[in-house]
Amino acid sequence: MNESVLEARNRWTIAAVGGCGLLLVLLVLLRLSAPTVPLAGPRSSHPKATVQMARPDDADLLLKAETELRDLRPLFLPTDRNAALPEPRIEPGRTFHDNEMPKLTFTEAEAQVSRNLPPVVMLNGQPVAKATPADALSPNKSELALQGFGRADPRVAVFSPRGGYVEVTALETGSRVLGETLPVTARPPVDKAWAPVEYIAAVDAAGLVSPLVVTVGSRVDEVDAHFRDYLAQTFRIGERLSSGFYRISVAP
Repeated sequence: MNESVLEARNRWTIAAVGGCGLLLVLLVLLRLSAPTVPLAGPRSSHPKATVQMARPDDADLLLKAETELRDLRPLFLPTDRNAALPEPRIEPGRTFHDNEMPKLTFTEAEAQVSRNLPPVVMLNGQPVAKATPADALSPNKSELALQGFGRADPRVAVFSPRGGYVEVTALETGSRVLGETLPVTARPPVDKAWAPVEYIAAVDAAGLVSPLVVTVGSRVDEVDAHFRDYLAQTFRIGERLSSGFYRISVAP
């Protein structure tokens, strides 16, 4: 019984000491402020505060630049920085071209440099400037008159009959290797109109490696088969070319 009483008394003693410590800490933290102490000496001895307005003029360039930088008037009021200039107006009676017109010392008639040149086009033996409407209808034919109307002699190229035209292009370089006209006997045995036909050929030292392969047909199967056999057997295309790959075109 005595031990329990002593233990309880010790707990209360420790709690009381801790509470006193906390109370002292609170008194230190929450203590009242010290009373104000008036300054020694009369008040008239201290100088009075004055405010001076600095004017941004040419005397202080740094202050002037800073004032222009912090000036907010260009954001709201029209100034020389944000106000648009009025649209230009044309003065009545004169234009810009009137001021820039060249001032010639001679007339347009005097500026005709072609009057001393020989005439280029003649109508009925006279220059065009001096010709009359009757001269344009003259039956006499001139060498230079009315050639644009088809009165000149037509020039028609005469083509000899042929069975076709073969052209060979190397696939490696894209250059033309062979171009030759086929005889009349090479014509296909059909009367239908046909378009140019193209083949792909693979050639080695012995000749064609395989039969010609049609890549673009002539829209007539008989023509494709005819020229494929003709070029390989009769024309001997494999013996005319070196080793490589070629594109062969046959046109009418």
